Parts: sequence; structure tokens; C-alpha cells
Amino acid sequence: MRSDRQPFKYMLSLIEKLKQVKDFRKDQGKRHPLWIVLVVIILGTMLGYSGYRELGEFAKNNLP
Repeated sequence: MRSDRQPFKYMLSLIEKLKQVKDFRKDQGKRHPLWIVLVVIILGTMLGYSGYRELGEFAKNNLP
């Protein structure tokens, strides 16, 4: 595998692992799959955002 494809491979591996996390949230009010919520939290945290409000702003400003 080419070295420039390695980060993509790791990201797919992370997403596959996050999809295996059991979602204990109640069905009512679920807007997004848990794995997407976790990816947003991980990315926001890596960029220095913390707390619900900051991570919410990060998601609102950076996701479609």
C-alpha cells in the first residue's frame, strides 16, 4: 500500500471500530448515528474544542 493512503486506512479502521460501539441512547431525539457523533467529538477535541457548547459550535460550523 502506498504511504499516502495510510491515513485513509487508519480513518476507515477508526470508523469501523466506532460503528461497533453500542448506542444506549433512547430512540426519541436521535438525529445522528452514534459513530458520527463520536467522530465529531474526536475531531473537535483534537482541534482544541471542549465542552458541549464548543463542540456543538464546531459541528455546526464545520459539517454540512
